[in-house]
This record gives sequence, C-alpha cells and structure tokens, in this order.
Amino acid sequence: MKAERKILLPLDERNFAHVLAALALGGIAAEEPSECDDRRCWWSEDGFTLQLPIEQSDLLQHADKMVRSLRWIEGLGVDDKLKITSKAHHGLLKRDGETGTNPFLSLVTSGAESSPLKTFSGQVDPVKILTSQLERLQSPKKNFNWLQQRAIGANSWGFDSSVGSHAYDLGFGSNEEGSGDADPVYPAIELLSLAGAAFFSMPHSWQAGEESFHFFIWRDHLPLSLAPLAAGGSIDGLVGTSYALATRGAAYGKGAAYRYFPEASPITTHNNP
Repeated sequence: MKAERKILLPLDERNFAHVLAALALGGIAAEEPSECDDRRCWWSEDGFTLQLPIEQSDLLQHADKMVRSLRWIEGLGVDDKLKITSKAHHGLLKRDGETGTNPFLSLVTSGAESSPLKTFSGQVDPVKILTSQLERLQSPKKNFNWLQQRAIGANSWGFDSSVGSHAYDLGFGSNEEGSGDADPVYPAIELLSLAGAAFFSMPHSWQAGEESFHFFIWRDHLPLSLAPLAAGGSIDGLVGTSYALATRGAAYGKGAAYRYFPEASPITTHNNP
C-alpha cells in the first residue's frame, strides 16, 4: 500500500530545534501500525514533508500524546574525576515506559562532562523546564496551529534559534534585562526537539567540536527509518546540504552562561551526481 497524503510542515532546516522536531515527528509516524510500505520524508525549501497514509491532524494528535508522556527521572552521574555525584543534568528521559538517551551528557568523556546540548545553567533543572512547557502546551483540538503555538513564561532547552535571540545575541540573558517572563517559547517545538534528541536521533554523534555540531538536510524522498541516519550524514550519495552550528555561548568564551543555539550555517551543498 502506498502513502497517499503529503504533509508539509513549516519547519526551518537552519533551526536546530526544528530539525530535531522533524526527526521526532518522523519517528512518531513510523511507530504507528500501518500496512503502508511507502512512508517517506524529505526537506525542501518550504519545510519538512512526510508522505503518510494518515492526515496531518492524526499525526499531531499522536505527537501531542507522546510529548505529554515525557518525564525526567533524576539520577546520579560522575564528575571530571569519575567520582559519583548528582547534578541537575544527571538523569534519564522516559516516555510511556521507554527510556531514552540523556542528550545533556557527553558520551565522549564517559559522562563526566556535559554535552553542548546542555544549555541551561545550574539554577535551572530539566524537571522545571519540562514542567513549564507541558503546563502551557495546548492540544491540537484547541490549537489548530499546534506546532507554531506560542507561550509566555516557559523555559527553553536552548535548541530553538528563534527563542531569546534579542538578548542572547547581545551576550546577556533575558532575565538580566528584565524581560524573561515576556520571552515567547514554542512549547510543541521545545518538547518535540527534546524527544527528537533523546529517542529519535543520534545528536551525540553529530558533535564536531567541543561546542559545535554538523548535521545533514536531505532532499531525497527517504523511508522514515533512514531519517536519523541521513540527518547524521551517515548515508553517502544523498542530495542535500551539510550544516554546522555552535552554541551562542561559544562566541563569548568558554565560561559564558548563555549557550543557546543560533541558526546553523551551510557548509556544503550536495547535488545530483
């Protein structure tokens, strides 16, 4: 059976949160039981397209249900001397009984150091961030524009380049300038990007430097199961664009407190041979 519906989602391939959210949506669609053997996805100039046997409204309902099941379980870790300790980013992310990877730990150093994906300071923990987003998330039934819904006063994971840029690009935080409670956050994108990093992709393997990542945006119509591999640049011969990005904090020195991600920059374009 072939998938008959093409669902075009207005996601920006330069926005790290949108890329992770796209992988989450592809993974959620792939998990739904179906007799269809032609479910595919790809990027274009207009956004991210999924070829599915279901309607967009059904996909977003499945996504809403999944992100509402996300829970952060606090745990133990190790410090740089490999001694057992407990910090805010030590723990596990779970959904519906399934345990994901911890995107905030670096796998290069046996978990002794945090990953560049940990953008929050020691004053904020994942439970607080996750709770603030879930409390403000509206269901697709109440908000037709579910992906683009905005909320005020929620915390961000720092993956979304459109969040906090008015302050962070100048080198200080919105709470310092007094506008923290007025910062718009996109809770559906925030939650999907976290799920994408923990359950539906391999962002640890995308790390290209201490504070930087490389990822790939493909134009080929790929099966849903290949999307995580394509995003990590692990499939040769695809048409698309390689991107690089580093946290904003990297621009202000290693000790910078505000390490949110700006827009990614294209490195190489791969065309048809």
